[in-house]
Amino acid sequence: MQKDDEVGKVAQATPILISKVLELFIANLTLETAKVAEARNLKKVEQWHLKYAIENEALFDFLREIVANVPDPTNGGSTESVPVKKKKRVRTKPKSEE
Repeated sequence: MQKDDEVGKVAQATPILISKVLELFIANLTLETAKVAEARNLKKVEQWHLKYAIENEALFDFLREIVANVPDPTNGGSTESVPVKKKKRVRTKPKSEE
């Protein structure tokens, strides 16, 4: 921020203040998302919980466009998670056995 010519002069406390605001925002968004999962008695937070939290909290209205394409199982979307490919572990013999 302080190195960007388009921003102009920035008080020394500004980046610290902005980082604190972002921290509180993320904490609030995470808390609301966790509440959605808890209300459904789920232990794992899914992307559609985040979507639901954003759509039902006025504070997050500006994020609605971003989550518009997230499938929502409460409206007929899929609840299946994207499969994660696990890396195979390669076993090597210790030098003493070679």
